[in-house]
Amino acid sequence: MKDGRYNFIFNALVDDEDDILGQLAYSVYKRQKIEYIQAFRDRNDVEPEDSDLIAFHDISNSSSQLEAYRIQATRLAADFLESSFGAESEELADYYATKARNEICSAKPGFWKGVSQSLIGSGLFTLLIGCLVFFAWSLKQGPRQVIEQVFDVVIVDAASRAQTALADELQL
Repeated sequence: MKDGRYNFIFNALVDDEDDILGQLAYSVYKRQKIEYIQAFRDRNDVEPEDSDLIAFHDISNSSSQLEAYRIQATRLAADFLESSFGAESEELADYYATKARNEICSAKPGFWKGVSQSLIGSGLFTLLIGCLVFFAWSLKQGPRQVIEQVFDVVIVDAASRAQTALADELQL
């Protein structure tokens, strides 16, 4: 500015060089300034002087207008991200939904596989219960009686056999 007044709006909007939203807010301010200058030219058919921009600078440097620039910058950034990632997010969602569906279907057993698993499990359970019942019964009977009853035999010990042999000889 020729009259020695400087507009420090850049410093008011941008905190540091990595402040992307601040830089977007400054670009919103610059766009509004260009529109103001263009409207002034259209109305007056002359380029504005620095004195013609004083009212614009006073309004644009107000705290409410600075906040409005930041809000517009935030909307611009959000719209940009939404448009950039919108299509990709739909593709990713479709991809992962299909992948999840396929993995669930491959992990879920079919009907007949479930039936066969149930039958095998029931058979093993019945066999286990039978073994437990047989073991409990055999403990109560003793091994000699169990063998005689299960295999339908008579176990003769050596003393009994000698007595039987003696009785057989006496009968003859």
